[in-house]
Amino acid sequence: MAIAINKAAARNLSARFDEALDLVRNEFHGLNLEQQYRNAFSRLLKPDPLERVLMMGTDQRDMFVPELRKAISRSVPIGGHILDLGAGNGQTFELIADSVPNGTMVSFIEPNSHYVDNYRAMLRRMTNLTMGCAIAAGFEETDDVAQRSGIDLPQDKTIHLAMALQIIFFLKDLPTSFTRMARFLRPGGELFVVFADEMDGYTGFALRAYISEGGDTGNNEHHLAAMLERRRLFVGNEDGVAGAIQPTLHERIPGSEFTMETFRQPTRLYGHSLSDLISMANIAILSNVADMSKFDASCRALQDNPEAVDLRIEQDGPRKGMWSVLQPQIVAVLRRGF
Repeated sequence: MAIAINKAAARNLSARFDEALDLVRNEFHGLNLEQQYRNAFSRLLKPDPLERVLMMGTDQRDMFVPELRKAISRSVPIGGHILDLGAGNGQTFELIADSVPNGTMVSFIEPNSHYVDNYRAMLRRMTNLTMGCAIAAGFEETDDVAQRSGIDLPQDKTIHLAMALQIIFFLKDLPTSFTRMARFLRPGGELFVVFADEMDGYTGFALRAYISEGGDTGNNEHHLAAMLERRRLFVGNEDGVAGAIQPTLHERIPGSEFTMETFRQPTRLYGHSLSDLISMANIAILSNVADMSKFDASCRALQDNPEAVDLRIEQDGPRKGMWSVLQPQIVAVLRRGF
C-alpha cells in the first residue's frame, strides 16, 4: 500500500511544494541545458547501496532488463554484433554485460562525447568483448557524421541486436529513424525498444502543463503530436488496431518481413523529496527548454492535479518513504524475418 496524495492532501502540503520549488530554482539557476539535464537525470541513476533495485529513482530498468536479457539469449550468438543506439555512458549495457556471449562486438552511437569516453572505458575493461565503432552523434545525424569522420558504420543486415533504450523522444522523424535502425538488422536480428508512454506518464504531464501555461518548447504542436505518434507506431489503439511500424517497414524495406511484440510495463519515477520529482520533469523534452518556468509549471501541476499521475508516498518495499509518480513504459521487440 501507499499514501495517495489527492487534491485536498496537496493543499495541506502547500508549504512543502513551495519549499521544493525553491530548492529546484536555486539548484538549476544559471546552469546550461546539459548541466540541467545531467542534474535531473542523476536523480534517476541513484544507486541503491543495499542492491535491492537497479536504480532508486525508477523501476524502469528493474522491469525491462530481464526482457533485454531474453532478447540477448535469443538473438546474439558467440561472436555476434550488438549496436547500442543513444547509448548513454554504458551504465545500462554494463547491467546486462554478463549475458552477452564471449567475443561479441559492441558498437554504439551517443551524442554526448563525455558519455562516449565513459562507454569506451567500460568496454575496455570487458576483455571478453570486442570494441566496434563508436560515433559521437545523434542518431539522425549518424550517417553524415560517420562519412565526414571516416568511420565505418556496421553494414546493413549485420547486427544481431540493436538497442534503442529511452531515446525516441529526441527523434524528429520516427518512421525514417526506425527504418534506418531496422536496416541494420540481419535476418533473425532484433531491435529492442524502450520508451516512456508520456500520454499517461509524468514527463508528458509536465510538458502539457508547461505548454498550457504559455510555455514555448520551440515546436509545441510537434512535441504534443509526437506523444500520440509514438503510441500509434508501437501500440496502436484501444480498438485492437496494431501499431503501424510493421507495415511502414514492410513498405520502406521491400522484400523484408518484420514481426513485433509490444507490452506495457507499469513503471514509476521515485524521489526522496518533492524537489526530486519536480526536477525529473527535465529528463525528456523539457530538457531542451532553458525557461526555468518549466519547473514552476511542473510543481503547480503536481499540486493542482496529483491524481492525474498518482502522486503518492511509498509505505513498503525498497523505496519506502519515497515520493513517486506514474511513468509507464512500452517495450517493443522488433524481429527481422529470415
